[in-house]
Amino acid sequence: MSLDMNTHLFLLINAQEQACKLFVLFAIFCADYLILVPIGMLGICFLFKPVYRQLIIKIALGLALALIVTFIIRHLFYSPRPFVLNIGTNYLTHDKTSSLPSQHAVFVWAICFSIYLNYKKQFKALAYLCTVVALLVCWSRIYLGVHWPLDILVGILLSFISTYLVKKIGFIRTNRFK
Repeated sequence: MSLDMNTHLFLLINAQEQACKLFVLFAIFCADYLILVPIGMLGICFLFKPVYRQLIIKIALGLALALIVTFIIRHLFYSPRPFVLNIGTNYLTHDKTSSLPSQHAVFVWAICFSIYLNYKKQFKALAYLCTVVALLVCWSRIYLGVHWPLDILVGILLSFISTYLVKKIGFIRTNRFK
């Protein structure tokens, strides 16, 4: 029986039943709580560093657009999660909602792409930190058995398109950081 590429990649990344408990706990932290790091950093910057406010508005606009498209896709097309199909190992309790695209991937990559497309030179450290967070969050969602690799890739693509459109449409125009 041949497996499709999405299932094959999932099984390569997904934790095994005998996975190290400490590593599983690290993955749960990444999947559920690491996403709070960029939110907290951006919140603090919004309050105390006005120079970040335009970036945060662009992030919010790109994220809103991506999440609206995500909502539409999830309600028009049901994609079962791996654990619903009894594929792989599930270490994270989750509803049996549609998995495509990953909202976590949409969220973290919208932040990353907003920084990269608008202000990478000015906020280089923030861009790199957010990228590491995004990679860990996305990896952990597959590792713990709640998303397929395709869910993550579609989430990344939606985030890029949304943040690119926000930049091109130019909701906020400024040459302050250029």
